[in-house]
Amino acid sequence: MNISAGMQQARAHLTESGRLAAFALGLRLEDVPADVLVLAKEHLLDAFGIALASTGFDFGKAILAGARELGEGAGATAIGSGVRLPAPSAALVNGVLAHGLDFDDTHIGAIYHATAPALAAVLAAGEANDASGEAVLLALVSALEIGCRLATVGAGAFHDRSFHPTSLCGTFAAAVAAGRLSGLDHQHLVWALGLCGSQAAGILEQGGSWLKRLHPGWAAHSALAAVAMAKAGFTGPATVFEGARGFYYSHIDRIPTGSELPSHALGAVWQSRGIALKPYPCCHFIHAFVDAALELRGRFALDDVERIECPLTPQLHKMVAEPRARCIYPSNPYEALFSVQYVVALALVRGRVDLAAFHDDPLDAPDITVIAEKTWCVDDPESDYPGHFPGEVIVYLKDGRKFGCRKPSSLGTIDVPLSREALLAKFAKNATRVISGAAADRIAEFVLDIEKRSSIRELLAIGRVGHES
Repeated sequence: MNISAGMQQARAHLTESGRLAAFALGLRLEDVPADVLVLAKEHLLDAFGIALASTGFDFGKAILAGARELGEGAGATAIGSGVRLPAPSAALVNGVLAHGLDFDDTHIGAIYHATAPALAAVLAAGEANDASGEAVLLALVSALEIGCRLATVGAGAFHDRSFHPTSLCGTFAAAVAAGRLSGLDHQHLVWALGLCGSQAAGILEQGGSWLKRLHPGWAAHSALAAVAMAKAGFTGPATVFEGARGFYYSHIDRIPTGSELPSHALGAVWQSRGIALKPYPCCHFIHAFVDAALELRGRFALDDVERIECPLTPQLHKMVAEPRARCIYPSNPYEALFSVQYVVALALVRGRVDLAAFHDDPLDAPDITVIAEKTWCVDDPESDYPGHFPGEVIVYLKDGRKFGCRKPSSLGTIDVPLSREALLAKFAKNATRVISGAAADRIAEFVLDIEKRSSIRELLAIGRVGHES
């Protein structure tokens, strides 16, 4: 982004929210590197396909029913069902659908699901304001970039304090997108961001519930509410990020300064380039283990396995390896997809880690659990988390032989990118769980050429289940 000396000087006198708002409102298509535009379109398509697939699951049906209880309206559309809702409620539904299968992208360095809250906001606010495809794309780019930057400041620290950064930072990210699409000026968007500081929430205590699925949707819902209030003149604090009682001090017990500030090098360095696509519908912390297990598969007989060790970042044991009994014998799909032991066994035995493995096939298959029982997570002293999510699988056989494979980064990251062909195959497989192949093709064509579309409303119409014309 070409930032003039005058603009740089003007930004220097703004608060952090002021700088972020100026970036979001001033962004033009020519300011965005070509690869960042491609990334935004591909990730929008990816999340839209996941959202479609989610409509067929119980949680997808429940969030739609719950949103309808909040009141129906004509503002925006819930993905898949075509139900018309007030824009904040549509954002709530669509954010839950995009994240509900834990198949959506992650910014590795920030440990942040970037697209789900952003998609929820741009589709709802874009439709409510009859925005063009270019306007939606630019709003999405601003939300992705700002959300990643906000979450990077607290990478690891949010999780250590049991906060979910997607829920927290996604609220602000969704607000810059919705604010731009709703026509807010700079002052009103700063107020909206200030209001988001008291709405950004989300803890990681799940207790076997659907709570985590709610987070991106609630973030987008809260963002649209903040934008509406700010647009009406309700003021919010301009120092929401750097204030002595602000967002960062309250959540990670420190206030960023200097090069750690979210606005540092904004428009010159694009942190959104670090958003990784998911080839497997499980926790991103586990993906490199899947890659390693799949590479080892077939090099030995599973009956000959004595023990499997998976060196794991120490901070992550409580998230994806404990309690051990639950990880080996998950009682529901969510427990399975957050288990290193189960997913590694799945990869070694089935040779595939897909939605069917978690949601269609039985979770208690003996050939899976017998390998999971032999799998142990040990500390990984070589891990560079949160910079990367490495994975290693070491297989010890009964005859003394050993096989091992380590992956510093997983497939889908900036280091090992997912191809366009693989992305399209993933989208089609997800979308065609509920819509036809022809409709899926039309959605892909629309999204990958979105900047040339006159209205975003066509996309929601194509994606309606049962609408094939």
